Amino acid sequence: MTPIWIFPAYPLLIVGPFAGTLAQKLVAISSTKALSIIIGGYVLQGIGFLVSLMIYSSFIYRLMTKKLPRESLRPGMFISVGPSGFTIAGIITMARSLPQAVLASTTDNASSGFMGISDAELAAKISVVAANWMGLWLWGLALWFFFISIGAHYTAFFGEKGSRIAFSMTWYSFIFPNTALTTATFAIAESALGGNKGVRVVGYILTIGLLVLWFVVVACMIRALVKKQILWPQMQEDRNEGGWKRDLESEKKWEERKDHEADASGAFGHALGRRVSARMRMMTKGSGAAAHGAGQRYGSKGGQDDSSPDVVLPPPAGHALMK
Repeated sequence: MTPIWIFPAYPLLIVGPFAGTLAQKLVAISSTKALSIIIGGYVLQGIGFLVSLMIYSSFIYRLMTKKLPRESLRPGMFISVGPSGFTIAGIITMARSLPQAVLASTTDNASSGFMGISDAELAAKISVVAANWMGLWLWGLALWFFFISIGAHYTAFFGEKGSRIAFSMTWYSFIFPNTALTTATFAIAESALGGNKGVRVVGYILTIGLLVLWFVVVACMIRALVKKQILWPQMQEDRNEGGWKRDLESEKKWEERKDHEADASGAFGHALGRRVSARMRMMTKGSGAAAHGAGQRYGSKGGQDDSSPDVVLPPPAGHALMK
């Protein structure tokens, strides 16, 4: 079990950042539509993160009770960074446009307030503060999963036997989940912490690391492609593509059929041999009985006295040839 199981929730996890960006562009045109987009973005982002949270529990339980995933699947551990990172970027980005959207919407509709608070401006400010605190909380969770994933790869790359992890397409998990962490770091630095320089430097470091890592992964992918380690029949995730599985099954059935025919031929030959042996024994037994009877008759004739009339016996077999 790896965080790859979170993939079905990823379409919902990227709704928040898109909704925040769209609301910033739309708030000056139609504040009511911008507010609707923000509320819808919060709902869908919450669904995606809570689904991911349930998968988090299974993943952590697996880490506590089993070994680490095998080397080829271990890059997928970085996918656990993505849900928190995208949620941070989404809620903080949407919170930036929330006050303006709420004020313009309540003025246009002559509403008494927002979310049960008569003072719409105060309600919007409270929502922004809550979003920033929530972003800080999830940022810590994203960093925790980030460092856990880095530590899990130490033995794969720097073990006693050297690097034991071959390239696979899961290496792109080194990049795209960490882009969410980088975006979230800049969102925390600019909005939640009011332009904190230290957190901003962390974002710069993550950005440089992502650029370098992206080139490394692409170069390794081209190298693996040239060496026919990926995108090649019977190699990695393509080992069952292109009908190869059916050919292998047909070959297996053919081998089983040949073995069955060989067994049947062997059984037939064994039965035939037994019948021939039995027939030979019967013929040998019959010939021996006939020879024994002839010998008894010959011996009884030779034992008679001289007064008996002469009995002319036939010459023995082969007498004419001996002459």
